[in-house]
Amino acid sequence: QPFGSLAIAHSLRPSHSPLLSTFVHLFFTMRFTSASAWSLLAIVAHVSIPNASALSIPNSALETINAGGIAVLPNFLSPSVVSRLRSDAHDLYYDENAFIVDALAGYGQKAGAKDKASFDASKDRAVLPAYTPSQKREGPFASTTLGDADARQDLTATIAQLRYELAKGLERPGLDTPDRPNNHEISFTRFGAGANLARHVDEHHEELKGRAGWSKATRRSISWLVYLNEEDWNADRDGGELRTYERISRSSKPVGARQGDLQVGWLAPTKNDNKERPVFLDGRRGGVSGRCAMYIDSDDGERRIYLTKEFESDPYLFLTSDFFVQNLLIQDHDLGRRFHYLEQPKSAVTAYFKADPGEAIKDVAPTGGTLVLFDSVTLPHEVLATKERERWATSGWFHEVQQPVHDSQQLFL
Repeated sequence: QPFGSLAIAHSLRPSHSPLLSTFVHLFFTMRFTSASAWSLLAIVAHVSIPNASALSIPNSALETINAGGIAVLPNFLSPSVVSRLRSDAHDLYYDENAFIVDALAGYGQKAGAKDKASFDASKDRAVLPAYTPSQKREGPFASTTLGDADARQDLTATIAQLRYELAKGLERPGLDTPDRPNNHEISFTRFGAGANLARHVDEHHEELKGRAGWSKATRRSISWLVYLNEEDWNADRDGGELRTYERISRSSKPVGARQGDLQVGWLAPTKNDNKERPVFLDGRRGGVSGRCAMYIDSDDGERRIYLTKEFESDPYLFLTSDFFVQNLLIQDHDLGRRFHYLEQPKSAVTAYFKADPGEAIKDVAPTGGTLVLFDSVTLPHEVLATKERERWATSGWFHEVQQPVHDSQQLFL
């Protein structure tokens, strides 16, 4: 089934090749619907192009992502490109009214709780998406008739190359899946004056999402963001920083997932074991969704070392905390004391939980042209409030295929 013109740009390795540039242009201005056209599309998307432009993401950035930190690459986009994209976003917001206000930022939550009639959309977060899941169709970002479509097309090609390099550099081949629809989110974002976004992680284990957890074909793997603010943006004066909560000790193993099992926590280092160890959740013991156990990698990476006996996801994963896992689920109390969730499940008592002593705050200023990258599962983060100015960015998530569930043994709890 055809899934729209934007998908090819997500998958193509960008090139200065006139032939490929012509193909991309044709694809954005025409709608192919035949099976043969889509077969050709898949072939072209996988061709290795000798003249492809190389972004050359530094190894230090790849190592940082794999260790659970945030990679910050200044000047990823030139000032002229940033200015052009910001102008496009500005015009689409003010002149075309094409953005969607999601009321997820701090302003929207507070205003909605007090008086919905007084809600001021200009002070909240707004997005211009490439795909609208609720309507199962392309969003305005993918439009070839709205605004500066050529600028967005060039950006999408650059991000496609970024995705390709990350798939290779991080050894996550599932990132580079051009033949799958809607497996990449990309948008413009605008934060109005005073808007902020509370602490969160961008992706959760399927079992932490309840019944909806297994309903999607893909899940977020890598989060990315490029700031589009003016050159004179000053974080001390204008705010809007991205605040991250990195581990003080670097992870001893690559973070995120193991054979589809997503990470849910950490074992903090000790004097006897100085390694920060990611903890993964096997949420389908025996092929049954909801039958869970937590594990870490062995030092040689060849085996799973299970920390808990089997337990049911409901209620244990929804009515729990670090304390509960430390003292009841993990049988070895020395190991149990080391456990911390990536992000403790939210509840009425969340505010009373102690902060994780293994975390350190790192703020990233929203300087125009700067690219940030991090694992979607592992890194808690928030957006600090902007002050008097609008905060512009383009952002998205690279997806991987979600682990399958045995249909004959599904158990929704």
